[in-house]
Amino acid sequence: MPAPPHVHLGAMDLEIGAFDGWEIIDSGDGRKLERFGAHVLDRPCPQAIWPKRWPDRWTAAVAEFQRGEGGQGEWTRAGGAPDAWPATLSAVRFEVRLTGFGNVGVFPEHAAHWPWMQGLLRGLPGARVLNLFAYTGGATLACAGAGADVTHVDSARSVNGWAAGNASLSAPIPGPIRYLAEDAVKFAKREARRGRKYHGIIIDPPTFGRGAQGEVWKIERDLWPLVETCAQLLADAPLFTVLTAHSPGITPRVLAAALAALGEPRRIDSGEMLLVGEGQAVPAGAYARAVF
Repeated sequence: MPAPPHVHLGAMDLEIGAFDGWEIIDSGDGRKLERFGAHVLDRPCPQAIWPKRWPDRWTAAVAEFQRGEGGQGEWTRAGGAPDAWPATLSAVRFEVRLTGFGNVGVFPEHAAHWPWMQGLLRGLPGARVLNLFAYTGGATLACAGAGADVTHVDSARSVNGWAAGNASLSAPIPGPIRYLAEDAVKFAKREARRGRKYHGIIIDPPTFGRGAQGEVWKIERDLWPLVETCAQLLADAPLFTVLTAHSPGITPRVLAAALAALGEPRRIDSGEMLLVGEGQAVPAGAYARAVF
């Protein structure tokens, strides 16, 4: 579906620089070196095809992740590497953990959207936000921190527990949060049947995943129907929708086309999310966001 004629389509890459609790130190040779809170990690980054700029800095890593088959892998730790520790991004506090998939519970590229959402939400006290594929709740905490009533949906109960723990670290939080271990697609359809409405919707789908009851998600097949369902969930005077992806082939233009199905947004911006430090900017996924 093409964008309606009145929608302004803007191309705008988002550059994510250092926060107090995070920075990208170097990248290259298929790796990235990042500091989360007090500790530095060395993780895979297929996009970083260039050589490392500062090889001597990599000795600072307390843990290095090597990916195996099926997406999982293992960490090699230096002496003193903890299992978990706190970090802060854009005033949101997290517990960083070394998971078997190489994720640590923090996606710095998403933090570029948080102040933008908060600015819109502060103009509407009691706004309702739906966060689908919400993971450890960075966007949830940012929106609730602006006073929004947030419904946080992720199929993994353990991840929702992690998100609730992050909320405890960030307390007090002005807005209420409801944590639901649900399949995102099924939940959105039920909410549409119930007539529930939201002023903001956040969608951060994986390339492939399984829901709470074993439901299979494939982004190329399932994203467009989900966005069409979400169009039914928007309030009469909605604020925003944010759609992000880390899937090869799902480009900013693809995401912008999906958001054009959301009723009548007056502007859709899209682009790459880039991690920026002293070295080469590192692509970290695509985004599109609509404002109404």
